Amino acid sequence: MRGDRVCGENMPKSPELNVYVVPFHQDKVLLLRTPGGIWEFPGGGVDFGESPEQAAARECKEEAGLAPKNLKLLGVTSAAYEKDGKPKHSVYIVYRGDIGSDFFSLSKEHEEGRWMTLPEVRFLKLGLNVEDIPAML
Repeated sequence: MRGDRVCGENMPKSPELNVYVVPFHQDKVLLLRTPGGIWEFPGGGVDFGESPEQAAARECKEEAGLAPKNLKLLGVTSAAYEKDGKPKHSVYIVYRGDIGSDFFSLSKEHEEGRWMTLPEVRFLKLGLNVEDIPAML
């Protein structure tokens, strides 16, 4: 967990709830690269009234054009950090999802996507909230 990274006394009192989906197709996982060069899995915020599982499926569809099947909870990751000069605390509920095809389509949030083996993932510059996920797989 990355909860040990604190940005100061002015931290928000409530963390933001998010989800990630690790899309699996055969023996590979899909990662997406942000314009800043950071690799992450499809994911984002849980909307009001939405279950984490619903949010995970929605975010995977929005960011990669994929409909994950058999969502399984992998774990939780958390980090406190600064974004755009403001303190932020994000909690991510992480799921695994099976994908029937290796075809995906990127949203405007990402510049690139790649199906990779787990050993290949270790060589990427992962986002702060993604760093713990390979150990969950």
